[in-house]
Amino acid sequence: MNSESGQKLSLAELKQRNRESDFSVPAAPPDTPTRQDRENLLAVLTALYRLESTNSSRLEHLEASVAAQEALFRALSRQVGQLPTQSQLEALARDVAQMRAELKQAGKKKELSVSPPSLETALSVLIWLALILLGTLVGMVVLRTIWSGLAALWSAVRTLIP
Repeated sequence: MNSESGQKLSLAELKQRNRESDFSVPAAPPDTPTRQDRENLLAVLTALYRLESTNSSRLEHLEASVAAQEALFRALSRQVGQLPTQSQLEALARDVAQMRAELKQAGKKKELSVSPPSLETALSVLIWLALILLGTLVGMVVLRTIWSGLAALWSAVRTLIP
């Protein structure tokens, strides 16, 4: 028979080489797991499965939450154009303040306020007084004329009646 180097070896030499190679192979398989190792591995795998299951449900919950927030964001983005501007908000605030003041005043009893008349009021009062005086004078002239006429008539009637 031939060896690796290409030499012819005898049967005895081949047997010896075969025995030497048998000793180099280990007799028992390397480290087979014990029952405790298998139980520990099973416990670790179970814990990993539970953790993955929990994380999976959390991930689904987070995905649903993100989807809801995205929908809300889209809805708010559509409504941005409908919101009032700063100047409109200020005008509304002024109107509300004015309404509150009016409501507050409406709830109070009317107070009597005395103030000196304005120039327009004084002039209009003077004009009315002048018109009343003129009307009185005209009325007195008319009454005087009627009285004189009645006196003349009475005088004529008296002369006719002896």
